[in-house]
Amino acid sequence: MFGAWQAGVWRGLAARLARQPDLIVGASVGSLNGYAIAGGATPEELCAFWLEPRVGRFRHLPETIRALMERYPLHLDFALTLTDLASMKPKIVLGGDVTWKHLAASCAIPGLLPQRRIGGRWYSDGGLLNPLPVWAAVELGATRIIGVQALPEIPSSVLKPFVKGFRRVFGHHPPLPAGVELVTIEPERTLGSVRDALTWKQENIERWIAQGQEVAENISIPNCFG
Repeated sequence: MFGAWQAGVWRGLAARLARQPDLIVGASVGSLNGYAIAGGATPEELCAFWLEPRVGRFRHLPETIRALMERYPLHLDFALTLTDLASMKPKIVLGGDVTWKHLAASCAIPGLLPQRRIGGRWYSDGGLLNPLPVWAAVELGATRIIGVQALPEIPSSVLKPFVKGFRRVFGHHPPLPAGVELVTIEPERTLGSVRDALTWKQENIERWIAQGQEVAENISIPNCFG
């Protein structure tokens, strides 16, 4: 549900950009928001999407994704990331090849949502190895990047050491190449608990949207993004 904060960031950010992004890359829930934005969703439409209770019905995620894709066919270059469970390596899927299964796989939090079999291989959450797919944007040629990081810290003292240990062993964190400019937008405070992240509540969604918009409106963005 922290994707609602990303939607708020887009509402605060869109008006500040002199032109549309050349490329949008999403991982995990960011793949849903990224796909909608690349498909022409306005900031208000994206926020309205998160205010619909059906977004929180995970068993209906395939239907939600299909409806999203039908409503917003891609207009901008888009890519998402997946985690190949056999090799424990990240994979980039470009917009023209993206199906609802790829979007569902990118959001497939292990133990909570079904892992997806695509082309004979099993895939999991695109943020499993790295929650912010800056590396993928760089591989695709981006040199001026705005990264939207909804979950800089795992909101659980129990899960945090396990996630950190996993990413220490399997994580994908290539260094930022020289000449690449990156602005990262993060919440000013923890958005909520793990339970909050998994439960749709209107008051939470509205608060997160407002917080995301406020952060995006106040962050310094160099002229190169104009």
